[in-house]
This record gives sequence, C-alpha cells and structure tokens, in this order.
Amino acid sequence: MRAAALWGSVTGLGAYLILRLGLALLTVLLFGSGSADLDHPGIFTSTCLGIFALLFAFSAAGYFAGRDSLRAGMGALAGMISVAVYAALSALYTPQTSGAGGAATPGPSAQALPLAAQAASAIVAAALVFGIAALMGWLGGRPGAQNGRRRLAAAGKATTPEHSRGESEMG
Repeated sequence: MRAAALWGSVTGLGAYLILRLGLALLTVLLFGSGSADLDHPGIFTSTCLGIFALLFAFSAAGYFAGRDSLRAGMGALAGMISVAVYAALSALYTPQTSGAGGAATPGPSAQALPLAAQAASAIVAAALVFGIAALMGWLGGRPGAQNGRRRLAAAGKATTPEHSRGESEMG
C-alpha cells in the first residue's frame, strides 16, 4: 500500500509538472495559442503526445509500485492515485493555451441539464478515467512484480552462501 501511495503520488506530480505545465508551455512557444484541431496540426500532435505520455505515466506508476510490493494489484492502485493527484493539481492550476476568447458561454436559450443527469455523467466520466488509469497501472504492475520477484531472488542467492560439499557429506 505504501509503494502504491508513493509511486502514484510521485508519478502524478511528475506528470502534472512535465505534461500539464511543461508540454503546454512548449506547445505555446513552438506553435502559438489556438485550439487542438486539424487546422492546427502542431497543437493537435502535442495534445496527442500528452495523452499517450499520461497513459505511460500511469503504467510507470504501476510498474514501480508492483516492483516494490511484488503485487500487480498495487500497480492498479498506484495508477488510480496517480490520476487523482494529476486531476487535483490540474484543478488548482491549468495554463490557458487557447486564444483570448476561451470557452464559449452558452446563450440564454440553452437549457442546463438536470442535476441528476449532471451527477450521472460526472460519475460515469470518473469511472472511465479511473478505470483506464487502474488498467494501465495494472498492466505496468504485472512486469514490475515479476521483476521485483526476480530481483529479490537474485539478492537472496547473492547473500545466501551455497552449501559446500563438506556439509552434504556430513548429513
């Protein structure tokens, strides 16, 4: 549990700093501000790169948690902790990369969804995001746990002396 909390938190913080802040700054410096659509391929490519890097970060959190705990399930937990940290930090501050207009506000004739529909859509969206993060963490946790067991076995062989012929001849 400690390994999942550690690696999930570290990976979530790193993903926020590198992907949310660093990649956004790099994108604005290289391609200017605009929307991520086919009319702006540089921004679109940068957004896709950020999504794939975020999925890799969840898998890396799972790998390191699985390696330390020797359980692939801890990798899934680390992936979920990682996305929670990333989302919390993103809610606190997200750089404005689109134009000065920002998001369009709905007109007076637009109807808001009922509160139950808003709650249901938020629950479904959260379940999808946390489910994908858990799956990516678990996929990273499987080889991490296997490598952790191998590393532990190799360390045990290095510290445990092989019994000599003299001991086997005595018994």
